[in-house]
Amino acid sequence: MVKRLVAVLVAVLLALPALAQQPQQQRPPQAPQPGPQFTIKNDGEVTLQELYVARAGQGARGWGPDRLGSEVVAAAGTFRVRLPAGFGCSVDIRIVFEDGEEEVRERQDVCRTREVSFARAIPVQVQEREIAIENRSPRSIQQLFISGTQETEWGEDRLGSAVIPRGATFTARFPDSGCSYDVRVVFDNGGAEERRAIDLCAITALAITPGWTTAEALGGSGGGAAAAAGQVSIVNRSGRTVFEVYVFADGSPNRGADRLGADTMDDGRAITLPSATPPACASTLAITYDDGTREQRSGIDFCTTTEIVIAPGWTGADPPASGGAAAPPGASSPGTIGIVNRSGRTVMELYSFADGAASEGPDRLGADIMPPGGTIRVPAGRAPACATTLRVVYDNGEREERAGLDFCRLTELAIEAGWTSAPVAGAARIVNAGTAPIVALHADPPGAPRGPDRLGDAIIGVGQGFSLSPPQDGVCAYDVTAVFRDRRTARIAGADLCAGADIRIAP
Repeated sequence: MVKRLVAVLVAVLLALPALAQQPQQQRPPQAPQPGPQFTIKNDGEVTLQELYVARAGQGARGWGPDRLGSEVVAAAGTFRVRLPAGFGCSVDIRIVFEDGEEEVRERQDVCRTREVSFARAIPVQVQEREIAIENRSPRSIQQLFISGTQETEWGEDRLGSAVIPRGATFTARFPDSGCSYDVRVVFDNGGAEERRAIDLCAITALAITPGWTTAEALGGSGGGAAAAAGQVSIVNRSGRTVFEVYVFADGSPNRGADRLGADTMDDGRAITLPSATPPACASTLAITYDDGTREQRSGIDFCTTTEIVIAPGWTGADPPASGGAAAPPGASSPGTIGIVNRSGRTVMELYSFADGAASEGPDRLGADIMPPGGTIRVPAGRAPACATTLRVVYDNGEREERAGLDFCRLTELAIEAGWTSAPVAGAARIVNAGTAPIVALHADPPGAPRGPDRLGDAIIGVGQGFSLSPPQDGVCAYDVTAVFRDRRTARIAGADLCAGADIRIAP
C-alpha cells in the first residue's frame, strides 16, 4: 500500500514540469470605447455660425477646429457632434453666432446630457425720433431728459457730455414711443424746469425760453413769456414757490401791491412786470417764499433790464448788463470765485487752500450747507500762489478734492460728476502718462529758456492730471516741460494751453 502511494506521488511530481510548459490561454483584446456623441440644438432666432468643443478646462488654451466646417445651424436646426475615442464626457463648448456674438458653456457632461441648446433672439431695432432744442434761456443747459408720458423714469441724459450754451441748438434723439412726451432741462446753476405731455409730433423744434413750461404755444418759432418792450420778465428758478412779489423805487417807504395778487409763482414759472422810466430806474425787488422767508435786492435798473432770474444767490449776483438779461447766480465778482453744486448731493463742508498747505483752513460754508443747485463765493488767489486745492465733504461723509486749480484766473467752478479730473475752461489738463510722479512742470514761450516751476509744492501722480492755464493772457502756445521724480524729463513743443483738452506727457 505504501509503495503504491509513493508511486502515485512520484508520477505527479514528474508531470508538473510538463504542465508548466503548456501555453496558457490568452483573453481576446477589448475593442476601444467609442467617443461620446451629443446634439447641438438652435432654439433661438440667430444662426449658429461656428462650433468648438474642447476637453473641460482646456478651452482657454485652444479650442481646436470649427466642428461645423462649412455647415451652419439655422433656427430650430440641430447638429450631431461625434467626439473621438478617449475624449471624455466633460467638455467646454463655444458657439459663434452669425452676427459675431459668442457664448461659452464650460464643463458640460455630454454623456449625461445628450442635447445642448442655444437660444439667442434677434436684437430689436429701436425706432428713434428727433427734435431740435433751441436754448433761448439766459443760462446754459447741462442736462436734457425726454421720456414718454406713460414712462415712470426720466431715463438717460440726452445731452451726454454735451451742453447747450445760450443761443445754441441741439438735435436730441430718443426712442419713439408715440407723440406725447415729458421734457425736463437742468441749467448750469442746478435749477430744473419741466413740462408734461408735449406733442412732439406737432412740432419739429422746442424753444426753451423763460416761461416755456406754462406757455400756450411751443416750438422753435417762439412761445414762452419773454418780456416785450416796456416789460421785465421775472423767472423763478429758486426751487421753491414764491407767494409774494413786490417792485418799488429804491428807498420808497411803500412797497406797493403784491404783483402776484391771489396767485402764486411755482418753480420754473415766469411773470412779466412793467419796466420803469427815467429818472426813476433804480428799483428794489422783494419776494416772499412759501415758507415765509424773504429776499430782496436793491439797485436794479428797471429801465434797461429785460429779465431777472430768481435763483440761489440772485440777491448777491453782479447786476445785469445794460439792456441785457440778469447775470446768472454766482457770476464773477472781483476777488472771488463762484462755486456751483451740480453733484446732486448736499455738500456739508467746503475748503479752498493753497496747494501743499499744511492746513486746509476754515470751512467756507461755516454753519451753512450747500444743497444741489446751491452756490457760494470763495476768495480768489493772488500770484504767485495761484495753484489751489478745493475739497468738499458730502452728507454721507464722502470726500472729493482737486488740486492745481488756478484761482487767479477761474471765475466759476462746478462741482459735478467727474469734476475732480474734468478740463477747466481756458486751461489744459496735463496728464502724467509716465511711470513716476511729475515733481516740476514748466510752461515757457516757444524757444525760450526754462522758466519757473508751475507746480509749486504739488506733484502729479502717475495717471493723474493737473490744470495748467496759459501764464500770459492772449497767448496759447507754450513749450511744456515735465520733470519726473526719477530725473527724466519730457517736453512738448508748442502745446495749446487754451484748448481745454488733455495733454498726455511721458519721457
